[in-house]
Amino acid sequence: RAAVSALASSYGGETAPTFDNEWEHEMAGAEKLAKHVPAWAAEIMLDEAAGAEYEAEQARARAEAHVLVEGREWGDGGGAGGDGGDGEAFGSGAFTPAEIGDDYGAPLEAVLAKLLDLGVPERDLRPERPLSEACTAAQVASLVHYLQGCDPIELREGLADESIGELASELGVPHDAVLELARRLKLRPFLGAATLLPRNELALLRNECVRGAR
Repeated sequence: RAAVSALASSYGGETAPTFDNEWEHEMAGAEKLAKHVPAWAAEIMLDEAAGAEYEAEQARARAEAHVLVEGREWGDGGGAGGDGGDGEAFGSGAFTPAEIGDDYGAPLEAVLAKLLDLGVPERDLRPERPLSEACTAAQVASLVHYLQGCDPIELREGLADESIGELASELGVPHDAVLELARRLKLRPFLGAATLLPRNELALLRNECVRGAR
């Protein structure tokens, strides 16, 4: 239900508390928040049974999506050494972005985007390069923490259904031209023409391609 509450926080017209006064504000109740979220989310917030069923379904989906990478094993503490220490210390730094994405059922684009947000230079973001060669131990640990708390289904649903290359083919525009436009728009075509952008970003790219063709 935390995901629904997070969604609710992005709706409504109330001013968000600042760091100075955030503890002076009480959290809005479920009934108040339910007015600002989609109907399916409101039902989950207001119906305890529906909420419990939703959480159980999400847990089952995450378990089904989680597939250990062949040849790599996590320890009991979540990492190769099982000590629960930082990412590199317990072995996850040996994974590539592609492997760790597969292990957590997360789209590669989401893994690379998070690494960029954590401060890893874009020139070092390679799907098949071990994390330890491009990231600090703290960055690896932050990535692992992020992936452990994510819903892989939600991450996938946040991406468009067609790639940049498929959009280019649909519009009859050269792939290189669309990729160059994506970069000018400061989008993140990590995987070239095979990249799946967030839905709103692909919509923006489509509109700009159509506008440029007029």
